[in-house]
Amino acid sequence: MTDTAAKVDVFNWNLPRFMPVEVAVSANGVELKCCGEVVALKGALFKTQSDYELNELWRFEEYLGQEGHQGQKGQNFRVLSLDLTADRQTILHKVSWFAGDWEAYDEKLVHSTALQDNFLFLRKGKISFFLSLDFPSSQINQDGISYEPWDQIAANETYTCHTVSVGACVLSGVKIGDYDRSEIEALSSYIEQRFPQKFERPVTGITCITNGMTDVSEGRIFYSMYDNPTLLLDPDVLEREIDLCAEAGFEYYQVFEGVFDWPDDDTKIGHALRNLVKYGADRGVRVGDYVHPGELYCPHYNYEHRHLDKPEWRQLSADGTRGQLCLGCKDYADFLRDQVVSHNRKYNEQMVCLDMLDIAPCYSTTHNHPKGDVYHQVRGLVDLMVSLAALHPEYLIWSNSGNWLEFMPKLVWYNPNIYLTDPHVREYSPNLNMLKLMGDTRREQMVTFHNTYFVPYRYYSNCEYYFVKRSRVSDLLFFEYSILQGLAVTPNIFMGEWRTFLERIPSGKRAECVAFMKKWLSFIKSNFDVWKHTKQFGDAPSIGGMEAYSHVEKDRGFLCFVNSNPFPGTIRFQLDGSIGLEKEALYDLFEIYPMECPLAEQPLPYAAFGDFITFELPAHSVRYIEIKPYVKPDSLKVLGLPAEITQTEQGYRLLLKAPQGEQVRLGLILPDGEAVEQVFAQQVPTVPMYTFPAAAQLYDAAASTNRNVAQVEVTFPRIKAPRELTNWVMQPGNMEVKLPQMEKSPFLGAIVQGAYSENYEVWLDVVVKQNDPEPSQLEHSDLKENDSEPGQLEHSDLKENDSESSRLEHSDLKENDSESNQLKQNELTQIHALSMPEQDEQLFSGKTHTFETDFDLPFMGWDSFSPGYGDDAVIELAFTDPGRVSEISAAINGEPIEVRRYPYATNKAWYSYYIVLTGNVKLGKLKLSVKIDWVD
Repeated sequence: MTDTAAKVDVFNWNLPRFMPVEVAVSANGVELKCCGEVVALKGALFKTQSDYELNELWRFEEYLGQEGHQGQKGQNFRVLSLDLTADRQTILHKVSWFAGDWEAYDEKLVHSTALQDNFLFLRKGKISFFLSLDFPSSQINQDGISYEPWDQIAANETYTCHTVSVGACVLSGVKIGDYDRSEIEALSSYIEQRFPQKFERPVTGITCITNGMTDVSEGRIFYSMYDNPTLLLDPDVLEREIDLCAEAGFEYYQVFEGVFDWPDDDTKIGHALRNLVKYGADRGVRVGDYVHPGELYCPHYNYEHRHLDKPEWRQLSADGTRGQLCLGCKDYADFLRDQVVSHNRKYNEQMVCLDMLDIAPCYSTTHNHPKGDVYHQVRGLVDLMVSLAALHPEYLIWSNSGNWLEFMPKLVWYNPNIYLTDPHVREYSPNLNMLKLMGDTRREQMVTFHNTYFVPYRYYSNCEYYFVKRSRVSDLLFFEYSILQGLAVTPNIFMGEWRTFLERIPSGKRAECVAFMKKWLSFIKSNFDVWKHTKQFGDAPSIGGMEAYSHVEKDRGFLCFVNSNPFPGTIRFQLDGSIGLEKEALYDLFEIYPMECPLAEQPLPYAAFGDFITFELPAHSVRYIEIKPYVKPDSLKVLGLPAEITQTEQGYRLLLKAPQGEQVRLGLILPDGEAVEQVFAQQVPTVPMYTFPAAAQLYDAAASTNRNVAQVEVTFPRIKAPRELTNWVMQPGNMEVKLPQMEKSPFLGAIVQGAYSENYEVWLDVVVKQNDPEPSQLEHSDLKENDSEPGQLEHSDLKENDSESSRLEHSDLKENDSESNQLKQNELTQIHALSMPEQDEQLFSGKTHTFETDFDLPFMGWDSFSPGYGDDAVIELAFTDPGRVSEISAAINGEPIEVRRYPYATNKAWYSYYIVLTGNVKLGKLKLSVKIDWVD
């Protein structure tokens, strides 16, 4: 478990991914040169081992890199090829590139997995050179970058070896583990650019698997015949799921049973698959099935308990035990490829799910590969993938569980959509909903694997899995969050058991959920040009982390913010290269989720390159912001809430909607010559009994009434429903503390889930007066007249003393803030004590603590009227590690109340503490007291 959030230093995403590299080959060795730095190899460019001599011809490939993140084109990296010709038949045993000893480098680093090596880094000064075999299996050691093909070359035959790529980048000084951020992004770009892309669009789909009735009994995984959609058991439900794909906009549909689980008489099931493929094609949905490449049969659907009686085809470990079927055994690899390709061709399938891979070193002497082989197994897997992909230009290979990570990132060249968790929770975090927990886990995994294995985000598959049907808090509360937290980092999404989720929620919510999915699938597809690249500029996913991801190219794009924590946090970023923004121009920022309106926290009337933006990100929330060039509004513009604007005799009437009790800061940009004189707010009348006071006031009235920009604070009717509980009094000591303070206490505070709240409509009346524009206000003439791109300006137009101009900064920003553009997480070390500061270190010492807080609960229905178990109002008591708690008890308004545990469905050893409010408390003022005895 993590005690503090993993921070990310500032990185300039506008830096070139690659620098030009020269590869100089001589009789004495090889030199790599870049930006004045040189590293040298004392040895040979390549060496081969064969039974008989080979004629060797190497060359630089005529490779022009694809367009990169900044539109780079040209020799992004050098590619070297090697052709071998035999005068007589021979066996090629080994190929080694850059065989010898490297000299004159500062640091040497080999990027490896447990089974093979990926990249060689040679750092010299500010330059990092990288070398890579263009195949997902190699060994990097004193012999060079090597592999052992064991291939026969016939007389007069020309044999082409795997190519090798050489590149270089400028080190940024921003380290993520062992690697510089520039190295991570250069290698990620190399992976993306080395071979043509299979998909220049998001990859989306649904899988038919349903786990709801699963037991292990009599040596089999047993599925109930009820609601188990498969080709053999329930093809009608499969058609309903394809209808759902078409309705929401998913392109692929993966079906069971796979070919090896079919009965001997395949007439019925073959007819069902043929009909299903046509049914999908008629609706724009591509259909495919399933293969277990290491065992053939899926244990979930192996109804006849089949097994392949070929023990000699299996992996042989060093200790003599047998493993999975060995893809390096040519007889097995040919059998598997021929069966699967023939089956897919026969039924016109356009995808396959490859599952449960477990490649391990094989020591068999009968498989025609070296002892301890991995390379030949990878080559067998690649051959299968290449053969399947050749069946159709849109054929999708979708990998699932297994040890695929061992061959990342290069396997994505053949496996362009990877689902690396199925679904396994890797890190503890406080949670009462498994859909959210698993979504956060997948996002953490994708970010971590990008930063450690250099996997480009565009190849990930975020598979939303709805198999836990009894979370303590309803899935509906996290449906939108879970979809958008994944889309924040990858444009691809699959859905597991989504139909069963839609069928168990209230019927009125189904259309809402499908429409939400359809909207965002369409949005990502329309914006794939920027969404295919992800730039992390916030914290790493972790307890306490405030995450931020950019999909910005040049002068426009989107920013995605994720707070998975049960407490709020502060986001601060700069409009510059740290988010990938290139052009020094004026910008408009628009919130597109959770609301759709201009962003309230930007300066008025526009944001400029270099500006800081600061806002608070609530607990368990996602926020998406669009950035685009500034366009001067020609009518009243409202920032902070969607508004219906009506012109009145005195000015304007705005129709606004927000949850009860919210205090919302709005920005107003009026036409030139107008200024705000007064503001008034009232609830849109219903009946007197249900009409409540609302309020509005000008923020910084003196400034607002003399300019055409203003900030207004609107208070919506009634009391706000409780959410994050962060302000506490702690005993002993009667100390006021603000939680969380993770370095001092494992108790993170609390969050109220499911407290009922209503939205209210308010009229905001804006009284305006005539006003002359200030001379310093930006006019259209300040923009270059001949500039065809809106909002662009010269360097001179960006004044260093811009805060003295007519622009109104968001009130949350400090005028003299000189901090760097590093994204800030919540101030977790903040503490408000009634004692002297030197006592803070002892504040959380001791075996027992009591934490007290109070809050208002505006509604509390009778428990007999509660919609369901997952809809109860509850208080989640959050901890970094609940195992630190020896005993815990609570009271509300002096009355004891039970503290319960919610064990996680995916790991019963993990749990979260919570208190049920529904049926146990009445509405009104509540004082919560939590007593904790800590483990010694």
